[in-house]
Amino acid sequence: MCVRYSLTISASCNFQRLTRPNHFSAQCFLVTLLVTLLSTSSHACGKPPTFANMKLKGNPKTSYGVGEQVQYTCRPGFIRQPAFNISSVCTANGQWSPISKNACYRKSCPRQGDPVNGQVNYLNGSSEFGTQIQYVCNPGFYLIGEGVLHCILLSESEVQWSAEPPVCSKILCQPPPNIANGEFFPSHQDVFEYHEVVTYRCNRVSGMDELSLVGESKMYCSENRLWSANPPECKVVKCPRPVIQNGRQTSGFSKKYSYRATVMFECNQGLFLHGSDTVVCEGDSTWQPPIPTCRSEPPPPPTTPSSIGVPNSTKGAPLDLGDSKGWIISEVLFHFCGRLNVMYGTCFYLNKHQ
Repeated sequence: MCVRYSLTISASCNFQRLTRPNHFSAQCFLVTLLVTLLSTSSHACGKPPTFANMKLKGNPKTSYGVGEQVQYTCRPGFIRQPAFNISSVCTANGQWSPISKNACYRKSCPRQGDPVNGQVNYLNGSSEFGTQIQYVCNPGFYLIGEGVLHCILLSESEVQWSAEPPVCSKILCQPPPNIANGEFFPSHQDVFEYHEVVTYRCNRVSGMDELSLVGESKMYCSENRLWSANPPECKVVKCPRPVIQNGRQTSGFSKKYSYRATVMFECNQGLFLHGSDTVVCEGDSTWQPPIPTCRSEPPPPPTTPSSIGVPNSTKGAPLDLGDSKGWIISEVLFHFCGRLNVMYGTCFYLNKHQ
């Protein structure tokens, strides 16, 4: 805090005109001393300013007289810039003389080059104390070590990166698992490279029904050095003959139904299909979804769809609504607003098995 006074006092003593020298000499000395003290204290400075990159040498006082000087030193992690002054003086107007914030600048960690088969990104644009760098590897390689390094303070005069630079190593997968009654190819390799694909197939086993490959037939070496899927199984899959009461099968006829066999159904005239009209033979030898039934009452309609977006449509053009799940559009209305054509439609449910 600076305390200022506008009071100006001047004093002088004429000792030649004093009749009682000792008494008046003492009075004159006291008046002169008082004026000097008032003049000095009227322009005192408060505590010196603080800086993020500099600290005051010694302990600060609550007030300073005109002309008093304080010295600063760079904080840990910063280095002195000789071209700038690093001291401040209490001036006659009660203010501290300015110090450039550039007097101390951040120290920098050594610049790091790109690793082989990767690159380093300076997240803050520099390698100064307090910044970070991030390492990433090219496709087909993975990082060994710390991915993000920080420029940290090692001592009051030294900075360094928080860890050693990582390296980018080639992604390799071990051979995939073998499966019973099956094999994968290529099978002659000790390791597989990134995105390299293997294909499984089932063997023919004498005395057994035909084996089906249940699961993914192909998988690849992924970025985490693991295979993209679990290995499949070779197993006998036989679903029972599909039978629907009061209806009939319309497609997928076969003497036996193995894995992924697909059939379709419809009901007799006047009856309604409850369930899906298409079922598939799955790996556990069951039809999924379950075989539907035919009933005299219609099934409840599904939940009304909220809306369907039809981009780039024009009036009179056919609309591809995708999987509308039994809902169709009627009363298609067009609203014209300048260049914007807005289409609205009313949906109703159509039971195609009716």
